[in-house]
Amino acid sequence: MPPLEREWHCRAAPLCFLSIRSPRRAARPRNTTRRSSCRRRPLSLGPYVREQIENWVGDFCNDDAILQFTAAVTQAAAPVLTEFLAAACEARDLPPGEIEEPDARSALLERVARLRLPEPVHAQVPSLCAAFTTFLEEQGRLGGGRALGAFIRALGPAYIRQAQGKPEPIQRPGSRIGRNDPCPCGSGRKYKKCCMNE
Repeated sequence: MPPLEREWHCRAAPLCFLSIRSPRRAARPRNTTRRSSCRRRPLSLGPYVREQIENWVGDFCNDDAILQFTAAVTQAAAPVLTEFLAAACEARDLPPGEIEEPDARSALLERVARLRLPEPVHAQVPSLCAAFTTFLEEQGRLGGGRALGAFIRALGPAYIRQAQGKPEPIQRPGSRIGRNDPCPCGSGRKYKKCCMNE
């Protein structure tokens, strides 16, 4: 049996102690397989976060801020806002109080736009989400909620296009190569004589 390796470990305390490690463990560098405890673990929408989102949405739906919307929008508000905030949290694994513009953009354009809602409700969803973020800032739950609300309102036309499911037309980034233009391969010859037939 190979001899055991001795190591001295000094802690913040003034006392030092001796530990004995087996040769197999001694060959492995220390702390390479362990994850750093200061790394941020991804946030999964567990029951606590999901309940927090539902409570915030419920507070908004019971507040006077929702009275500015029509009855159809008011009925659809809870599932739409729950989906919006949950998707924003999942975008970068953030808690609900720390969402920012990229999170709101991906939540609104990718997840909420796919929800099956009546046309009049789809038209007011960006305003609803903006009012919700403003409400969260007034309650002290979300920093920068008013600015985030203005950003969400600005995403309105993109949201409507996304909700209708019409893809944007593909546009050529540059002009088309003419037959008599110089060849883009760099040969110096005309395009029609060089690479046009390839």
